[in-house]
Amino acid sequence: MDFEVLMQPHLRNVKPYVPGKPIEEVRREKKFEGEIIKLASNENPDPPMGEVKQAIIDEIDYINRYPNSGSYYLCREIAEYLQLDPGQVFIGNGSNEIIDMLVRAFINPDEEIIYPFPSFIVYPIVTQLAGVKAVEVPLIDYRLDLDAMKEGITGKTKLIFICNPNNPTGTYVTGKEIERFLDGIRDNILVVFDEAYYEYVTAADFPDVLSLQKERKNLIILRTFSKIHSLSGLRVGYSISHEGFVTCMHKVRQPFNVNRLAQIAARAALKHVNLITGRIKENRVQLDYIRNELIAMGFTVPSSQTNFILVVPPDGCTGIVDKLLGAGIIVRGMKPFGLGEESFRVTVGNAVENKRFIEAIGKLV
Repeated sequence: MDFEVLMQPHLRNVKPYVPGKPIEEVRREKKFEGEIIKLASNENPDPPMGEVKQAIIDEIDYINRYPNSGSYYLCREIAEYLQLDPGQVFIGNGSNEIIDMLVRAFINPDEEIIYPFPSFIVYPIVTQLAGVKAVEVPLIDYRLDLDAMKEGITGKTKLIFICNPNNPTGTYVTGKEIERFLDGIRDNILVVFDEAYYEYVTAADFPDVLSLQKERKNLIILRTFSKIHSLSGLRVGYSISHEGFVTCMHKVRQPFNVNRLAQIAARAALKHVNLITGRIKENRVQLDYIRNELIAMGFTVPSSQTNFILVVPPDGCTGIVDKLLGAGIIVRGMKPFGLGEESFRVTVGNAVENKRFIEAIGKLV
C-alpha cells in the first residue's frame, strides 16, 4: 500500500528535518575507532553547570508525577529575571514547538508567511505542514534583506520570521535596521524574532526587541535554554509577548508539553545565570581563533554573533564534510539549507576540539 496516498495532499512533499549525524552513527558508518568530536548542531561543548545537574538529580525521585502543565514557576522566574509580567512568558518543548504552535494557532489556509532564506530550516517545514504559502526572501551577503522582506508583504501576510542572529550564517541585523523595518507594518502581522543565540551576541548595535515590544503588541521574541545553558537534550524554549498571545497559545498547547526535569533544570540555570559569563567569553575567543585560521587558509567565513560559523571553501576544494567525517569530525553540510554543495557550518567546540578541527582542515587544503 502507498501510504502517502492516504496523507493530506499538502503534506506529501514535506521534507522531514534531518539532524546532524550523531556520534554513534559516524562510528558505525566509518568504522572509526578513535575519539569522534561533534561540531554540527550548535550545541554547547560544556556540560550543564554543577548546580543544574544537582537540581536534576534531586528531582529524579519525583518523575513518577506529571510536571506542572503550564510551567508556572519557570514562567514566573523568567519574568522576574527579565522584569516582565509572568503572563508574557510561554514555555515550549524547545522553541521549535512554539514555532509550530503559533503557525497552527494563528495562520489560516489563505494566509502567507514570510521568512529569510537560508535561515532556520524549521520555518519552511512548519509552513508546509500548515499548507500555507511561503514567501522566501534570499539573503544578501549572508545577511537578512529586510527591505526585500518588507516589500514581500501583501494583504495576506500574517506572520514574519526574523532569525537574529541568523542560523546558519551567524550574521545579524542591527537595531536601526529593525526599527526601519517595523515602521508601517500592520498591527495584525505577527513579527517573530527568533533569538536562540541571544546570549552569545557581543555587537553593541544588536536590537533591543524587548524595549520595542512595549509599544508594539504584535512582536514575539523566542529564546532557549538549549544553547548557552547546555540543555539541548532537555528541550526548553520560551516566548516573550503580549499576554493575549500567551492566552491563545495555551489553547493549542498539549498538556504537560515540557517535562519535569526540563523545567527544574531551566529554573536552576536561571538561579545561576551569572556562571555562564565565562563561557560566553570563551566562545568568542574560540570562534575568533577558528574564523581567523580558516580565513588565512582561503575560506570565506562571514562574521558571526553566535556559537557557530558558516564556512565556504575556496574553488576546487571539495568533499570536505565527508573527509572530515573520515577524520572523526562531524560538521553540518549546508546543502539542505540552500547554501551550496560544499559549504558547511561548524559549531565552536572547546579548545582541544577546535585545534583538532583546524589541524584536520589544514591537511585537507
